[in-house]
Amino acid sequence: MGSFVRLPGSMASVVLAGAALTAALPAAQAQAQVQAGPQTMVPCSADALATAISTANSHSAATLVLPGNCTFDITTPATVADGLPLITGSITLAGGANTVIRRSAVAAFRILDVASGGTLILHSITVMNGSTSGLGGGIQNAGTLVVSQSKLSGNTAGNGGGLSNSAGATATVSQTQINGNTTTGVGGGGVINSGMLTLSASVLSGNTAPINGGGLNTQAAGTSRITHSTIVSNISGSLGGGISNLGTTSLDGAVVTLNKGSAGGGIATSNNNVTIRNSTIRNNTPDNCSPLNTIPGCVN
Repeated sequence: MGSFVRLPGSMASVVLAGAALTAALPAAQAQAQVQAGPQTMVPCSADALATAISTANSHSAATLVLPGNCTFDITTPATVADGLPLITGSITLAGGANTVIRRSAVAAFRILDVASGGTLILHSITVMNGSTSGLGGGIQNAGTLVVSQSKLSGNTAGNGGGLSNSAGATATVSQTQINGNTTTGVGGGGVINSGMLTLSASVLSGNTAPINGGGLNTQAAGTSRITHSTIVSNISGSLGGGISNLGTTSLDGAVVTLNKGSAGGGIATSNNNVTIRNSTIRNNTPDNCSPLNTIPGCVN
């Protein structure tokens, strides 16, 4: 595991080991997300899904169509760390109404893992109950990740309860709920980002972290772009109930409200690389932004 930086009360860097959606994708874009490569219908079986992913990794691109009203209960993980096989190819997982992939075992493992050079498009799927002492209880991404019209819920990790986006990786999340996830390490109850993250028309809610970034933790190498999204009711045991920033974070058309931390209930930053445009940051506890008067557009 890599090392992660937190924002302690003094704002010095300490290295540690480590809701309705607001907009719709254009129909053509949503269609394109589920049409990559040959399509395979996957029966409602976690074993069948694991086999299909292993096979799809060998193709240049493949779409796996998962049935609606189906829960893929993973009782035996593909590896010690991952519930499903590592994504090394270019794979689309396209679900339907009430398509769920979840851990259903005593053993702890994350659900999905995208390798460097791999691509995963996740559409209309709930990923839940993943658990790891490492990164990304729901999804760990070291490659390219696109998540749309989905949910990451009830996952737990050392860092990045719902999603971990690694340095050099790219994650695009739209029309998605990231809620009720937890981290036990530095932070990022919902998401920890060390790469390029775009969060649009999505909701981060009810996520918790013991140190920094109940909703989102942007690490020093990370750039997080938040557009037309809501960050609400997240909790940090230290700074940044909604957002903790050590890298670069921008908000455009966002709402950050009802989050709680020791300071920077809405947003806490260690630098001047937070920009706010057409956004609302209010009703956070004990204040909206920290340090005071360091984030233009944020009023405590």
